Amino acid sequence: MTTTPGRRAGAGASAQRIADVMRTAERTEQHRRAKTVLPVTAAAAAVLGYAAAVATTLWPAGVVVGLGVVAYGLRRVYRRSANSWATGAAGEVRTAHLLAPLSRRGYIVLHDRAVPSSRANLDHLVAGPAGVFYIDTKNWRSKTARVTVTGGLLRYGRYDKTRELQTVVWEAEQAARALSVPVRPIIAVHGAKVPAPRGRLELHGVTVVEARRLRGLIQSLPPQPGWDADRITAVQQLAERTLPPAR
Repeated sequence: MTTTPGRRAGAGASAQRIADVMRTAERTEQHRRAKTVLPVTAAAAAVLGYAAAVATTLWPAGVVVGLGVVAYGLRRVYRRSANSWATGAAGEVRTAHLLAPLSRRGYIVLHDRAVPSSRANLDHLVAGPAGVFYIDTKNWRSKTARVTVTGGLLRYGRYDKTRELQTVVWEAEQAARALSVPVRPIIAVHGAKVPAPRGRLELHGVTVVEARRLRGLIQSLPPQPGWDADRITAVQQLAERTLPPAR
């Protein structure tokens, strides 16, 4: 069945759950502060406290300063992680809405599916007359940065994203193994521009495309021999068994 975009059991659900866990951890850390600090944190606090004591000749004050700095650092780590996962979840929901109209054109669309024997998940799976596609959402929100290929590397602004591209290739391979059909990997980019012809580029067998052009890309591909309604339904049923919703 086609999952309703944006529901907690659908697109972005697992990423949002992780964001929620990180936010809970942040709040917990705020409450317990130094009372349940991990040994490594205590050691770091002691070092900071000693430095502060040397500067102030007040050891108790130095410890308080050190613990405060470490606790603040932990909260920032939790907050950044939570924000990152929440941003990813929001991007997946946006991609789901972009893909939804395909269901009226003979395609099936599944979201947030678990990769067998792995902690990884597949953001979106699309099967239709043009074959099967695995779509990985990237919510690269900077509107000034560009997605480019330099020296065989995928770059988002100054960041090297080649490792993430390799992960997408691996995930598509796992989907293909589970479904026993070829699966074409696509990265859908929200925010950043892909200044290649028609807003997309190809690298290592992966299509990188601006998310707003994703549906048009899929619809523009010619039907593949043998991909009739019966085969599409069979792939959907197999996906429901072998690629269950991520937990």
